[in-house]
Amino acid sequence: MENPEEDIYLKIRNKTFVDETALNQYVKWNALSIINFVDCRFKEIDFLGRSINFCKFKNSEFNDSSFRKCQFSKCNFENCQIVKLDITKAEFRNCNFRNCEFLQSDLSATDFWECQFVETTFKHSNLNFIIVQDVKVWKSNEWIEIKDESNFEKILKDMNLISTDEDEMENS
Repeated sequence: MENPEEDIYLKIRNKTFVDETALNQYVKWNALSIINFVDCRFKEIDFLGRSINFCKFKNSEFNDSSFRKCQFSKCNFENCQIVKLDITKAEFRNCNFRNCEFLQSDLSATDFWECQFVETTFKHSNLNFIIVQDVKVWKSNEWIEIKDESNFEKILKDMNLISTDEDEMENS
């Protein structure tokens, strides 16, 4: 066994889940735990209020879905496209985002506690009223620690990790 910890994960590869029924064929998903999703696509799934714990999402796409009021704990997102998602009022605890892109997603009133963002961007996404506690952002070989939400959006903007329609108009 190369990595015994990895052996406890249910692995799901190269699947497209277009609605809750498709996902339910693979897992009883009221609480998603200890699942490794690789090269999966999630489209038009309403995860409303679900608990998602110790899951890994690698090279996965999320489109037109809802994570509204979900609770994520110790999840990893790597090389993920997160497009047009409703992530309002969600909670992320000890989660890691590596080379991810949030595009046209609504993260308003979402909590990020002890999370890490490595080369992760937020494009045309709503970050209003988010709560940030002990978050680290990595870009260009540098960790930036953010203790609270008061400067989260400003730091992302200064690091060119966030863009809005206004930014694109200024650069044209």
